[in-house]
Amino acid sequence: MDSKVDNASADVPMDETSEELEVFGDIPMARFGHTVTLVSNSKAVLFGGATGDTGKYIMTGDTFLFNILSKSWSKLTVKGVPPSPRAAHHSTNVEQMQMVVYGGATGGGSLASDDLFLLDMRNGEEEATWMIVPVVGSTPGRRYGHTIIFAKPHLLVFGGNTGSEPVNDVWCLSVEKAPFSW
Repeated sequence: MDSKVDNASADVPMDETSEELEVFGDIPMARFGHTVTLVSNSKAVLFGGATGDTGKYIMTGDTFLFNILSKSWSKLTVKGVPPSPRAAHHSTNVEQMQMVVYGGATGGGSLASDDLFLLDMRNGEEEATWMIVPVVGSTPGRRYGHTIIFAKPHLLVFGGNTGSEPVNDVWCLSVEKAPFSW
């Protein structure tokens, strides 16, 4: 059944059906608190999250690539310095085949570092590399449950929880020229 959503800018046909895809490859375990980030027109990266049951969960730091066209997963063997296992972090695409991860919780009431991590896959998935983006000065600090977006050339972080209180602050990092600072 097709329907239309009317808004001020366009009549957009909406398909009200959805289906669970049959997927192939190295399928990730069930998890929560992870991120999935579109890094190209046909590829998305799953990072981190927690596996297991509430109260008995394990934080993960694994990185998977989903090929939308072939409906297949592959676990990436990534070089460099990866983020620690975490959940409730956030990620965003910054360029074709590149994404960043910031913040999150590491379990037991602890928070991940306030480092900004970049996953670079521009040289192919076989050469995928994590690195810490060098940032000078103050940072948004350790937090979880926040959001991060890239509006070229700026990364914006909003809100979240510092472990002691919810916050509604906004931080901006320009990536036009180094050294980078929030």
